Amino acid sequence: MSDVAAITLNLNKTEFLQQDWQQRPRLFRAAFADFEDLVEAEILAGLACEEAVDSRIIENHQGNWNVVHGPFEAYDAFGESGWTLLVQSVNEWIPEVQQLIAPFRFLPDWRIDDVMISFATEGGGVGPHLDQYDVFIIQGQGRRHWRVGERVVGAEEHCPHPDLKQLAQPFTAVIDVVLEPGDMLYIPAGCPHEGIALEPSLNYSVGFRAQNSAELTTAVCDHLLNSSAKLARYRDPHSVDYGAPYQVSQSRLDHLREFALSQLTQLDWDSALMAVLSTSKRPLPQPEAAPSEEELQFCFANQEPLLLCRTPGARILLGPDGHCYSNGEQLALTDANRPFAEYLAGQWQDLELAELTTTSNLDWQHPAALQLLSELIQMGVFYLVDASDEDTDEQHA
Repeated sequence: MSDVAAITLNLNKTEFLQQDWQQRPRLFRAAFADFEDLVEAEILAGLACEEAVDSRIIENHQGNWNVVHGPFEAYDAFGESGWTLLVQSVNEWIPEVQQLIAPFRFLPDWRIDDVMISFATEGGGVGPHLDQYDVFIIQGQGRRHWRVGERVVGAEEHCPHPDLKQLAQPFTAVIDVVLEPGDMLYIPAGCPHEGIALEPSLNYSVGFRAQNSAELTTAVCDHLLNSSAKLARYRDPHSVDYGAPYQVSQSRLDHLREFALSQLTQLDWDSALMAVLSTSKRPLPQPEAAPSEEELQFCFANQEPLLLCRTPGARILLGPDGHCYSNGEQLALTDANRPFAEYLAGQWQDLELAELTTTSNLDWQHPAALQLLSELIQMGVFYLVDASDEDTDEQHA
């Protein structure tokens, strides 16, 4: 395994945002110098055997496509070539992979979806296709031949298997390369692409979600339905005759539309959006017991050998309304704990508690700061680990 602290992206971020981001695909040779795999193929295969892990294998044998969903018990039946194992959200299961997101934090945290890792045998691939999200593809072990086209609109697609969507027509490649370890492709949403492994290989895909308007509105409405917000209910317009019971008039449709739109404009969209954006992709693990504010103060004061670890997949966002949002919840901030919240939100690596006590302008002793950290631990956003026991992954309570 590589040293996660040494993961450095060789990229001019300003130039990339001006010229490339969501505009055109790009190839970056040696984007990660001396790149070493963050997970072995055998470990990835073992992870795909777990019930809670989202995984699938895509096979292509002489043009016949097949998709098999995990969990898997064995892989011998798939043969030595022509198949690809894809595992979603590996960053939420393997801490080393979570660190691969850190170099991309020049983009908003709330846009980050996950790190998918694929292992492909010789000839393995998923066919020419489109993704509706932005993705950085980093080559690990082995080599893979990639073709990428410019963004297309209205491309015809077909399904050679019910669980596999591909482009129906060939596309013109503007990038046609073989990726070596450490090379990286950036592919904007809507750009056709296809990768074929030339030998057993690993690819790391750092994806950035891009919800459509219906998905975003649905997420906000779902949040409001599950909150304490008091939403108005529809009432029929006053009338002495509503007509035939099976007939829906244009005036009734107009009335319903005006009701729905008027209610939407009255909602607290800012708070609801912040709650939605801060919600993790999967439910965060809940601690069996979390330290109280008094226990945290004791740990700080006595320099307990504890690591403060951010749960993979957890989001911490600060809104324009002065509140902190995490896992769909709003947390109050004051002048006393706002610097503390900003520090925690920016933190990605595991952190010794003793380091918090020596960081300037962090009033860790203030009750509001201790309350904030206690709440975040209770929510599963952070957890504590005993640093004196290197073999333990148990949460400190």
